[in-house]
Amino acid sequence: MQDRFALSLRISETTVMRPLLIGSLFLLASPLCFSVACGSSGDSTGGDGGSTFGGSGGSSNAGSSSGGSTNGGTANGGTAGSSNGGTTNGGTSSGGTSSGGDGGNAGSSGNGGNGGTEDAGIPDVAFNYDAPVITEDACAATRIEADPIPLDMYIVLDDSGSMGSADCNVTQSGSSKWCYAVRALWQFFNAPESVGTGIALNYFNNGYSCSETSNGLTVPPGGGSVAFNVLPAHLSALQTSLNNEGPSGGTPTSSALVSIAKYTSAQRTPGRTMVGLLITDGAPGNCLVQDSDLERIVHDHYTATGIPTFMIGMDGANFTRLENWGAVSGSPQHATHCGGSSPCYSYSVGTGSGTTFIDVLKEIQKAAVGCTFNVPTPDSGLLDIDKIDVIYTPGGGGAPVTLTRVSDQSQCGSAAGQGWYYDDNVNPTQIILCPDTCTTVSGDNGAKIDVELGCLGS
Repeated sequence: MQDRFALSLRISETTVMRPLLIGSLFLLASPLCFSVACGSSGDSTGGDGGSTFGGSGGSSNAGSSSGGSTNGGTANGGTAGSSNGGTTNGGTSSGGTSSGGDGGNAGSSGNGGNGGTEDAGIPDVAFNYDAPVITEDACAATRIEADPIPLDMYIVLDDSGSMGSADCNVTQSGSSKWCYAVRALWQFFNAPESVGTGIALNYFNNGYSCSETSNGLTVPPGGGSVAFNVLPAHLSALQTSLNNEGPSGGTPTSSALVSIAKYTSAQRTPGRTMVGLLITDGAPGNCLVQDSDLERIVHDHYTATGIPTFMIGMDGANFTRLENWGAVSGSPQHATHCGGSSPCYSYSVGTGSGTTFIDVLKEIQKAAVGCTFNVPTPDSGLLDIDKIDVIYTPGGGGAPVTLTRVSDQSQCGSAAGQGWYYDDNVNPTQIILCPDTCTTVSGDNGAKIDVELGCLGS
């Protein structure tokens, strides 16, 4: 018996480096040649039909080749002669020979069984497989609209005697600058657009110190101030503070500015924009009073941290001096609510009556969040921070402008009014527009900022 089994397996791999291909698998069935072919001579009847691997051969024994014996031939031989020759009553007593008649011819060889079907269950197998090649370059340049990050505001309110009397609370009417201020703040805290904004609140005369190495004021939540939380979670604490405080004492402006510098630096949270906000109605009257000292405090703070300080003046404030401070504090220029000529760096709210005060607070909110953006994360691939482009599209359909990246805020002058920088050049989380760029974008109601991402290997 001889068995034959043939199996062929072929694998081909096509290597394509880029782009990413999806492999395809083809299974091809070709005939499998396997047979057992041997029937030798068999019984006169054929063997059984083919099984899976081919039919059985016929029996190897044929009919006996000799003629009839005493007992006659085998089943397929001729009929045996009678043991006594002729009939008992026949002729002579010696009758037929003792060997009887010749036996019949030997049975013919049986035919071998038919083999089974040649393809029976196990085919040849051929694989054609285009293997995928995965490379690191899984993302290409992608442009997305920049996402302004949430805002945190540390507000320090002038509570000097010149602010008037505490003749109201946040829900009562009154005509003093103090009443207008606390009501405007309360309305701003409750405005729908303020949800998600972080707020901390303090006052000029809350344990102030004239030393620049101190914290300036009592650190929130000490002395009736309110520590940072996200609106509307701590509205009750803010309401209690505004209702319980009242104007009295002097105007230690330098202490308020030192407090803004120290507290905002310490409370800064990754992924959020931090700003300081000074509200005053008069000239500095305690501690450091020279513009050169006050400008140095806000300038050094902004240069070191990128955290701007916004200035709001009420009736009685010296707007020339507020402009000097605002020009170096990171506050962007704007054309509305100026206390003197326009454009300006500070804001004037007059007595604080009407909607002016809350309008200014909302304008500052917009200016602050409109110039700082989260560094986006690509859907796939590894972000290359050196392949990010920031694109400014002016309102009204102006041509898009790709802004220039600079190393930090101090280098913004080299970008000719079209610059931006990271908060950290090694592990950045924020994209920050340069002050003059921020001024342009903030003053453009239809402005759009997009970020175009490049990836490693692209």
